[in-house]
Amino acid sequence: MLVPTTKLADRVRLTELQEKIQYIAARPLECATALPAQAYTAPDFYQWEVEHIFKKQWLCVGHISQVPKPGDYINLDLLDEPISIVHGKDDQIRVLSRVCAHRGMDIMPEGFGHPAQGNRRSFLCPYHHWSYGLDGHLFGAPEMHQSQQFERDKICLPTFRSEIWQGFVFVTFDATLESVSTHYAQLLPYVERWNMGSMEMVANLQWDCRFNWKVLVENFMEPYHHLGTHCKTFEPMMPAAGTWTEPALVNTIVCHLPLAKSIVDQVKAGNSPSVFQSPSNLLPDDHYEYSVCLGTPNFLLFIGPDRVYWYLLLPTSAGEMTLHTTLLVTPESKEMPGFEQVLEQEIAALRKFHLEDVEVCTAVQRGLRSSLYSPGPLGHLEMPIWLFQQYLAQQIQADSNQ
Repeated sequence: MLVPTTKLADRVRLTELQEKIQYIAARPLECATALPAQAYTAPDFYQWEVEHIFKKQWLCVGHISQVPKPGDYINLDLLDEPISIVHGKDDQIRVLSRVCAHRGMDIMPEGFGHPAQGNRRSFLCPYHHWSYGLDGHLFGAPEMHQSQQFERDKICLPTFRSEIWQGFVFVTFDATLESVSTHYAQLLPYVERWNMGSMEMVANLQWDCRFNWKVLVENFMEPYHHLGTHCKTFEPMMPAAGTWTEPALVNTIVCHLPLAKSIVDQVKAGNSPSVFQSPSNLLPDDHYEYSVCLGTPNFLLFIGPDRVYWYLLLPTSAGEMTLHTTLLVTPESKEMPGFEQVLEQEIAALRKFHLEDVEVCTAVQRGLRSSLYSPGPLGHLEMPIWLFQQYLAQQIQADSNQ
């Protein structure tokens, strides 16, 4: 069978791009450069990422505090898969397909008035009123008694493989993948003291973004841009020059953001700037810094002494994604006097610093489409990007070995 010339050319370009990424990732940090623009703009490479990265690894889709009671659910579209995170009557949290087993309709489309988050006793497909339990099994299907193909006990909403780790709900399309706890074993020491499974989500801002998912990941992980993008928000608090990154960890990148000396001195003097109640298991040094963590491919945490920010990335194309920026705090924080007023201020701060990031990421994506762009050198403060390049190169190599 002959391969169409255009398709063959696309495959050649994809291979060339992958080889460039591997070549760049193999350089030492002192010789590191940014990736070619096509790594962020080429639809073929994005489709390769979907099939060979996202669909073969664990993806974080929610936090247990979003579905605390039986019947609670969250709807998301994950890589063109309509899914629901559901707290069942048996107290189990599952990730179900929202696709009706009858004729393929999304059982909770927004156009029919279904909110993206809520509580239900069961699920009813609006097309033909097939109904399903919270565990996905079929309750009823009116007027199907004459069909010889209809077998009620064999019909259900499919369940995706999912696991809960540190309070977060992860899903995978790969039935053979190692457990989340094994996958993120080297991330655990940097997050476990926060006991995030007991924390509660108190803010969830949604953003429709016109840039590649890797542009966001790289921006999130490197502190160099504090000097420019966040010169009035983060730089005075966490100076870029004092930040440092852990050496290579498996499936994990961690960058430390020490607080400015004046703030550390305040903390040591008993005048902490924290506004929420800190987790009880923190070490003294945990109060002197923030950290940013990436659990590959796109599990992003921004952790401070009194809070955790989690970013939910939902890529939709090479140049677009939906993003949720969330804030988690300890349950004790919600009992503090004036909590609602403090929370309102912190949500405003979250919106402000993320708007700064959205503006630069959007402008980066625009610049990557320029015919004059040539990848520039990376500095030592961009070590997380260099480590992320190595991760991408490893995925390319693993795919070529199959």
